[in-house]
Amino acid sequence: MSRQRVVLEVVTAVLLGLVSVGTTFSAYQATVLTQQAADLASISQQQRDRNLTEFLSSQLTFRDDSRRVSAAFALESELILRPENAARVAAQRDALAAAGSAALRDAWPAWADAGYGIENYPLADPDYTVALFAETQSLQYVSFVTDGMVDRLTARAQTLTGAAVIFALALFVLGVAGVLATPRVVIALAAGGGALFLVGLVVTLVASA
Repeated sequence: MSRQRVVLEVVTAVLLGLVSVGTTFSAYQATVLTQQAADLASISQQQRDRNLTEFLSSQLTFRDDSRRVSAAFALESELILRPENAARVAAQRDALAAAGSAALRDAWPAWADAGYGIENYPLADPDYTVALFAETQSLQYVSFVTDGMVDRLTARAQTLTGAAVIFALALFVLGVAGVLATPRVVIALAAGGGALFLVGLVVTLVASA
């Protein structure tokens, strides 16, 4: 066996080993990232489900608070017509506020001090809106951010899968080179396999960064 043939076989064997490692690493990393993406997708779905539940609950609470505020407005008319009922009207308003949401109870005193008019209207109070809907908005934002992470992980996993395919093609080319006898053909195939290995390596490093 000629010295050139020995060198070609050694180079081909080394490249085969490197490509095998690259193929295994890329496939493993793609599997890990795919699993991470699936876990995050599950979390995102849970947040969307919670967001829907909390939103519906907040909407029901808002409607109930709206009815209580409307009833308090209606009592103002009774008070104008029958001022002697002031004590009973005040008690009814206190009962309306006490049975409302915590956000309404917090905003109610300022509204009462303003004479139950448009000024300090509780349902327009920013603190009321935040207290009632902040959690649903937070859940929606968490879901949005998580979906972005899922997309990025999925893209990286797909890139690594592509790298694994490139490595597999390099393995095929180098495997063919290992069984041929013509030096020129072996050199050409080994060079092609080496080039494919470098391309796969760059893709893997970029996707893994």
